[in-house]
Amino acid sequence: MKPQDFAQKEPYFDVFDYFEGNSRAWGIFEDRFGKLRRQFTVDITGTIQDDVLTLEEDFIYDDGETDRRVWVITKTGEHSYVGQADDIVGNAVGSQYGNALNWSYDMDLKVGDGTWRVGFNDWMFLQPDGVLVNRARVKKWGFEIGEVTLFFTKSPRVAQAAE
Repeated sequence: MKPQDFAQKEPYFDVFDYFEGNSRAWGIFEDRFGKLRRQFTVDITGTIQDDVLTLEEDFIYDDGETDRRVWVITKTGEHSYVGQADDIVGNAVGSQYGNALNWSYDMDLKVGDGTWRVGFNDWMFLQPDGVLVNRARVKKWGFEIGEVTLFFTKSPRVAQAAE
């Protein structure tokens, strides 16, 4: 599957437009055997300054753990993006066409008291009514270890303010 395969799909996914303001996501992590390992919600605040999108993501896991990730995303071409965050190794590289965005990156993932370096193949698909579906396959040493699934929506107060 390539991002270009979705060039004619609608609704068009403008990454900066979608994530500016407040949004929320609900997600799960399943291991490679399909066993549900974690559930979480993410509150996201997106700000744009000098053509850079900053996403502040606040995670709350079903076991009470919290986490925070701050992404800094730059559009580098008509269809290309680069993203950075503290736990991302190097740059995340994104390609967007039509309703789809594909991110590829390595991450130092917290596991227990340590970290694992894992690779993400992350796909986002904008659906009607502003629902964004995100599926990421996670690999370590070339083997798939699990899959993350998220569903995003704009916060109601943001959607109402836009009307």
